[in-house]
Amino acid sequence: MDVYLNHKRLRLKPSQLIGKGGEADIYDLGKGQALKLFKPPDHPDYQASPQLQQAAQLRLQEHQQKLRQFPQNLPDRVICPQDLANDRAGQNILGYTMSLLTPANLLLHYSERSFRQTGISAQQVTTILQDLHRTVHTLHQLGIIIGDFNDLNVLIKNDQAYIIDTDSFQFGAFLCHVFTDRFIDPCLCDAQANVPQLQKSYTPESDWYAFAVMLMQCFLFVHPYGGVYKPGKSDPPIPHAARSLHRISIFHPQVRYPKPALKPDILPDSLLHYFYQVFEQDLRGEMPRSLLDNLQWTTCLTCGLEHARSQCPQCTQRSPIPSQPTRVQGIVRAESIFATPGIILLATVQNRQLGWLYHEAGAFRREAGTIVLHSDLDPRLHFQIQGRSTLVAKDGQVIILTPDQMPIRLAVDPSCLVCDRQYLGFAANADHYYWLHQGQLYRNHPLTPVYIGDVLHNQTQI
Repeated sequence: MDVYLNHKRLRLKPSQLIGKGGEADIYDLGKGQALKLFKPPDHPDYQASPQLQQAAQLRLQEHQQKLRQFPQNLPDRVICPQDLANDRAGQNILGYTMSLLTPANLLLHYSERSFRQTGISAQQVTTILQDLHRTVHTLHQLGIIIGDFNDLNVLIKNDQAYIIDTDSFQFGAFLCHVFTDRFIDPCLCDAQANVPQLQKSYTPESDWYAFAVMLMQCFLFVHPYGGVYKPGKSDPPIPHAARSLHRISIFHPQVRYPKPALKPDILPDSLLHYFYQVFEQDLRGEMPRSLLDNLQWTTCLTCGLEHARSQCPQCTQRSPIPSQPTRVQGIVRAESIFATPGIILLATVQNRQLGWLYHEAGAFRREAGTIVLHSDLDPRLHFQIQGRSTLVAKDGQVIILTPDQMPIRLAVDPSCLVCDRQYLGFAANADHYYWLHQGQLYRNHPLTPVYIGDVLHNQTQI
């Protein structure tokens, strides 16, 4: 496909495609630049939906004016449109260029326990959210509302939070028409509906509501309206998707708090009270910056819990949410196989044998306790197990570590961000390990690597 930048033709190749969304495709132009190309009404993704075709047509029509009037001199953390991409005649805007952040992680991942356990502390997350708070505050001072504010349009690089997908910003006469149901302010929705639907224009307060949602997810690994709602016999049933419309949050006495989440009492009472007011009592307005600035995280020397209170809540057995009785259904036999004061990073069954990798006392260890690698936890490290061998990858390099053997080094295509997930350029099973390198797929062999076939470079995942 051809587009024109500054009256110069730009021929796009499928290999340049690095991301796909509901409204646009993202292409890597090299030299730290990306192109966001809006999908036209006749795009194959809209083929069976006249409604999506009409929405695409209206979106393109609005962007003809909106992108030309996009505000300038915005905060450094805002990834703004740069050069406009046009058709050959230079009349119609098809997309725009922007800075490409690599490597970077979605804020979404910081609300995933598995990602955080790779060495990202709560204090580090607090620093990220303080940075995001400053940007949101500045945008509002400039008269700009983010609108569809969610953890998929915030990228994290070097503990700095960058806001992307800025073409949906609300400013001047241009409204934001899109929303994400998990982050939309229920005050803007029809309270009688079964799912949240945007019915009123976004406000600065709705941005701060979305910020509060992200904050809770990053600190507790649970959405404000997560858990399981168990209404009484006389209470009307409410669909899970509609709980925010009825303010049935995790603080509600009939909500069973999810076990995988961190207990709320790791947070100070002031922050918990703020969450309760926002999600149960419709408190709105800018989140007080002091709630973040006053957070002081510590790790309990007795139980290892990371918390932001004066005393460890786990050791003092404090809990602001009523405990739920344990339920047992059927007959289950559980056997404890392994426990560690550290972190289990990977577990797999190969040839009916359970193998695992864990980090403890400054080292990565296998199931027998043998040390694979002396190193601190690092979110850039990725692992696979292949029998007795352990594969460790970082920044496009893989080292295969096998007891009593020399390490083997491989160059692989580095992990890449596709939509909202990271995909790695290597994998392993009980018999072999596999890797991608410069558009080719290989498998290990005692003598020489086995070439399996060509793949689409930077477009293939294992």
